[in-house]
Amino acid sequence: MYYFASFLIRFITNTVTHCTMRKIPRPFKMPWGKGMVIDEVSISSKYHEPTIQLLEFDNGDKLLRFCSYSHGRFSRSPLMMDEKDLKRLGKAIEKGKEIRKFIRKLN
Repeated sequence: MYYFASFLIRFITNTVTHCTMRKIPRPFKMPWGKGMVIDEVSISSKYHEPTIQLLEFDNGDKLLRFCSYSHGRFSRSPLMMDEKDLKRLGKAIEKGKEIRKFIRKLN
């Protein structure tokens, strides 16, 4: 029984990522400018935390960043998601008021 319990704990720990609440707004800095993350939505997936951020630069320009976090840390790797996670992230956008308004401009 002990072996199974320890296996289950290791399995859960290695496969479940918890979404962390990050402060909004918060500053960001890139080589070409800086500003604030003004909205963010994310989901937990098996390997990482896919995230969409609405960035507003100091000059007023806004853009979407598709990124991910792993173990609570920002990941510089490309964002890759399967269909299931893409659908879940799409539903999470409903919680991001500013991101929803920005995406509506696609139409």
